[in-house]
Amino acid sequence: MRESHAKTGDKDIRVALRQFVRHEHAGVSDTLFLEEFALYGGETRADLAALNGVLHGYEIKSDLDTLDRLPRQVDAYNAVFERATLVGAECHLMEVYPIIPPWWGIIRARSTQAGILLTRLRQSRPNPAPKPQAIAALLWRQEALDILTLLGLATGMRSKPMADLIEQLAGAVTPERLSELVRQALRARGDWRVAARQKLCGGTFLRHANWWRFRRTPYGNRLR
Repeated sequence: MRESHAKTGDKDIRVALRQFVRHEHAGVSDTLFLEEFALYGGETRADLAALNGVLHGYEIKSDLDTLDRLPRQVDAYNAVFERATLVGAECHLMEVYPIIPPWWGIIRARSTQAGILLTRLRQSRPNPAPKPQAIAALLWRQEALDILTLLGLATGMRSKPMADLIEQLAGAVTPERLSELVRQALRARGDWRVAARQKLCGGTFLRHANWWRFRRTPYGNRLR
């Protein structure tokens, strides 16, 4: 296949990535694909998330992108996703290896005469250290209360601020069990952007719980 010299762009890679990820998950019929998936209340957004037995985030870096924000994006992905993959133009590949953890997958994006060609260079592996608070913060308030009710821990919590609900959930179950419960809530929500608009238009909008984020300091990340 003859390659062109055109630079890859975010939009073109997104189109190709949707098909690529659908093909990779073809054997899992109930996979839910979520674009622009908000982390830390929208401070960071995953370009694409695939939700089935795990929550897998994909970050795109095209020829037209820089890697300036990648370290902070990696922090957010590491906190939430059970697996993660960097989808990068060839010009970035050597630079991303020192930035992303070894458990991240890597997909190379090339522009060809036939369009964007994606090639997986490294398979993703399970996240060894997700952060329970960040996982719980993906929930909306009512979802968090529903899970606390399921766990028999909702007494006295309904009037508490969201931060208290997050801490209660984070300390109540293992990260694996918490991830499972959060995945179930996200699946029930379906298209989270449509669900959010419906709540807003219906006058019953509740701010997303995932306002939670880390605050960078010279001494590392601290809960904000």
